[in-house]
Amino acid sequence: MKIITENAVYVQKNDIAYLHHTELPIPASIFMKVFGNGIVIIDDSNRYEFEKFENASEIEFFNGLDWIVDYNSVKDLSDDEIIEIGQSIVQSKNQIAQQLDSMSEDQRKENLGMLTQYELLNFKMHSLRDILWFKQGDLKMTLPEGVDYPEGFVQTGEKRIQKLMKRIFPKRKN
Repeated sequence: MKIITENAVYVQKNDIAYLHHTELPIPASIFMKVFGNGIVIIDDSNRYEFEKFENASEIEFFNGLDWIVDYNSVKDLSDDEIIEIGQSIVQSKNQIAQQLDSMSEDQRKENLGMLTQYELLNFKMHSLRDILWFKQGDLKMTLPEGVDYPEGFVQTGEKRIQKLMKRIFPKRKN
């Protein structure tokens, strides 16, 4: 997921790790900022953390990657609207798969970009799932400072506290 603000873009480490494993060219400034200090381990403990990029060319680069879900475009959508986007992605994936299936082995080798496109759509699908889980309170993620949480969002821990408070201090009946 990426979050684009007026003067920066925040990108989850999960997306950066996936970008690193694709054949897509990565600007040197991004590569050095993330991987320049040696071995970088991205696992379940930090995959949803954000890296901040402030250089105009870096912002432009990430803005152009449509397979990384833009948080601001989905944060206030309903679950059903996010699911509709996911269904659209599945349709695109199915069209690509059908085209690839109808090709000979040689034709597939000539059209490797289609396979890459399929894989990027698959990654985008998983990112949408993560956003949905986040909005539902099933996935914990801390957004960068100054970034608004989805409308009506309540952290899972807050829900528990609210329920506990209601049990401790029940409403009086008049």
